[in-house]
Amino acid sequence: MLTTLITIHGLIRWVLAVLAIIVLVRYGMGWLGKRPFTTADRQLGIAYAGVITVQFVLGLLNLVLLAANGAFRPAVHIEHAFYGLLATGLAHMTSMFKNRPDAARFRNAFFLVLVSLLLVFLSVVRLRGSFFFGLG
Repeated sequence: MLTTLITIHGLIRWVLAVLAIIVLVRYGMGWLGKRPFTTADRQLGIAYAGVITVQFVLGLLNLVLLAANGAFRPAVHIEHAFYGLLATGLAHMTSMFKNRPDAARFRNAFFLVLVSLLLVFLSVVRLRGSFFFGLG
């Protein structure tokens, strides 16, 4: 079960990365193109926050199973979880700009998603040595 969950957790990071890139492109185009913040933009942000939350919860479940199997490495696993918690929090903070003008909403949400994605990337690299399967 642990191996399966770790594999699923590893695969979801790709869904998360692709979704983050889509959100970043959409928010960047909205910000620089001075267009209105639409329901589709809001739903993409919600989807990103939802996927990163699922990823974080799966990661916590993995930590519990790693500990139960004697494979828990506190230094790297706690650091990984901490970065995941920060990234998840940042992804959920985009909604706090809902009453801002559209350009500010796009800009602020863009940077929150960007920093959360960078934290995910850093977290995986620090844990595995690489972001890609089979390397590190």
